[in-house]
Amino acid sequence: MRGRPRKEIAVIHNKLARAQSDLSPLGMRIMVLLATRVSHEHDLLKHKLKVQEYKARLGLTGGSAYNTLEQVADEMLKSLVEVEDFIEGSRTKFQILSRAKYYDRDGIIELQFHEDMRPFLVDLREHFTQIPTDVFLRLRSGYAMKMYMQVRSWNPKDIRNKYPSWKMDIEQVRWFFRLSPDQYEEPKHIAAAVLKRSMRELNERADVTFRYDPIKEGRKIAGWLFRAIPNTPTITLPAGAAAAKRRKEHLEEEQCIKATRTSTERYEWVKDRWRTADRDDRDRWLLAVPELLRRVDPNAPGIMFLTALADIISKEESPALPGLSA
Repeated sequence: MRGRPRKEIAVIHNKLARAQSDLSPLGMRIMVLLATRVSHEHDLLKHKLKVQEYKARLGLTGGSAYNTLEQVADEMLKSLVEVEDFIEGSRTKFQILSRAKYYDRDGIIELQFHEDMRPFLVDLREHFTQIPTDVFLRLRSGYAMKMYMQVRSWNPKDIRNKYPSWKMDIEQVRWFFRLSPDQYEEPKHIAAAVLKRSMRELNERADVTFRYDPIKEGRKIAGWLFRAIPNTPTITLPAGAAAAKRRKEHLEEEQCIKATRTSTERYEWVKDRWRTADRDDRDRWLLAVPELLRRVDPNAPGIMFLTALADIISKEESPALPGLSA
């Protein structure tokens, strides 16, 4: 009896998953598919793609798939990856592909990774990211693809990680998504056009997703704290369960908007109340906080959790008078 077909998984170094690149969405799909061949064959050379076999997986339609892939391969020959080493304080740039050969008569394209990609693809024993291609190929936008690789690099499905988090200031976010200086000039524009849209797409289509809290300096947003979390894709759920999941996600978005507008003084007030509260008060407040915001380190509660908690404590201490709406 045959078992289940083995899932196709690309294995890349965490640094590559968190790197900056100028690849198009189609270019990222091709890179991930090629990476699966590397992990199986331990060889960077002569990865042949028969266009008719791959065009459906790559989301291509019509009779011009071969020409489209040739154009993308040409672009990939010029594309650069930029990897940061925070310990050294250095940045390294290198090409993704070094060679492309086109078999026009057979409809086959042969691609070769650049030799500088070898340490990020071959014989990885630690600090690696696993990317299931069936999930990755469901994604549509380049921003969502970049965030999926970033989130996957923190492996939120490993319960030992306990919902890992990382910080990025505004310049790091701009660097990661390759945003030009005149693109989404305000932090709120980055949050709306890049972060929120990426999160919604991962919520809908991916097995992992993320949440983000603003990091404030005074009244200004200086960056964001990201959390990687496991996810059940909305598209795989029955209609009723999918609607309930969307309602929860909408509540989280409202809390994120509130967090963005909340003053630093209010944060300090509610953080102090949480820190000095006894166990009974904490347990009562936790039950009142939305479920997805309850995953909190008691010694380092996040901004979205504190925002929800501030509303709860305020209502407790200043309840509406009978007969009047709050």
